[in-house]
Amino acid sequence: MLGHLRAFLKHEYNLHDIALLELEQSFIEQYHVYLKTVCHLKAGSVCRYMDRRNNVVKISFDNGLMPRNSFALYRYSAPTEPRTFLSEEVLRIFQTSRLKSAKHEYHRDLSLFSCFTEICYKDMRYLTCEQIIPDTKGHLQMHGNRCKTGGEYMVKFLPADLRLLEKYRGTAPRRLHSICRDLAVSIAPCVVLPNNAVSHGI
Repeated sequence: MLGHLRAFLKHEYNLHDIALLELEQSFIEQYHVYLKTVCHLKAGSVCRYMDRRNNVVKISFDNGLMPRNSFALYRYSAPTEPRTFLSEEVLRIFQTSRLKSAKHEYHRDLSLFSCFTEICYKDMRYLTCEQIIPDTKGHLQMHGNRCKTGGEYMVKFLPADLRLLEKYRGTAPRRLHSICRDLAVSIAPCVVLPNNAVSHGI
């Protein structure tokens, strides 16, 4: 932030510094245009820089260092970015690509497990083998409560989930991730997969 601001002062005013009392709304307007045109920043990045600059001025005003907040009436907003999703092809490449270390592979498997079960990182962190139960037809499913909302969920395992559980079942306990529980430790050793469960796609 400071680097862009110094470059802006040099570019627009040929100054190395400027007093807070000299700031006017035109300053923030010109800075906004500078970030978009000269720095070629995207709209979201521009808004983050603007927020930081406005916060500095607001704090200065609140602490009595400025007689007024020169930027109080200036309005801007970040555009709403469309939500993107992984395509089937990208997901397939992600599943089958060779990674350079076991740690990277483990992190990839955690991401895949989250994708296929639709549970978030925090819910996955606290999974236990008691949450994996068979339904009336013997198909494995997972149940629990969302950490964020407390709402109950019930997820039927896809073949890809079962392959991940099978991959880590029976492996030696290890802590490849400093925060998230290891699937090999907390879940996979406890799960008794039905015969041919993965090949039959339950």
